[in-house]
Amino acid sequence: MKKLNCIILSMIFFSTVYVFGQQKLETFEYQGEKLSYTILLPINFDATKTYPVMVGPSQAKSVNDESFYWKGTKDSQGWILIGYRIYGAANRTNEIKALFNHLKSTYNVEGNKFYTTCHSANSAGIFDLVMEMPNYFSGIIGMAGNPNNSDKEKMKQLKGVKVLFIVGDQDTYWMSSAKKSYKILQEIGVESSIEIIKNGKHVMKPLIGKGFLDRVERLRN
Repeated sequence: MKKLNCIILSMIFFSTVYVFGQQKLETFEYQGEKLSYTILLPINFDATKTYPVMVGPSQAKSVNDESFYWKGTKDSQGWILIGYRIYGAANRTNEIKALFNHLKSTYNVEGNKFYTTCHSANSAGIFDLVMEMPNYFSGIIGMAGNPNNSDKEKMKQLKGVKVLFIVGDQDTYWMSSAKKSYKILQEIGVESSIEIIKNGKHVMKPLIGKGFLDRVERLRN
């Protein structure tokens, strides 16, 4: 009877996790090592349904290591949100592919591809990652983030990946860089758009959560 009660309590706990979209720390195996990632599931998550999956930069060492632009978010607005060490990962593509294959084996991933986001100093590396394995990505949103905009041939690898730049008008350096990158992407035929946030600073705290999730939805259209 005691064992049965424990099973029932366990079932209630996991149901609560899914219903309220509480973030969890999970692991996958790569080269014999267990690597951790954070995950926030949609409210009323249904394992039989298909969801868009966003992977954002995070150390993912604890359940509290959320990616910055959904920190504290309870409602993922229908997205599966993953936090992982995707910064500086262009030379770790096999590791990232292992993560993606694990996620695809666990969840129904919309389009069988992923979305990602980058912020400030980590952005060049994350754009490099996307250009190294563009077939794994549907879109990328730079939250004051840009690729290295000096190599047009390399940036052509982004064809087939939707790119969205979000930057504050008070963030003059990154705004200028985003505009240059956007212009180049338009010239080489990469589907891209840019939004300048009025009175926006480099770290756009007002966009954490809903503001960010409303914008990433544009990448699906």
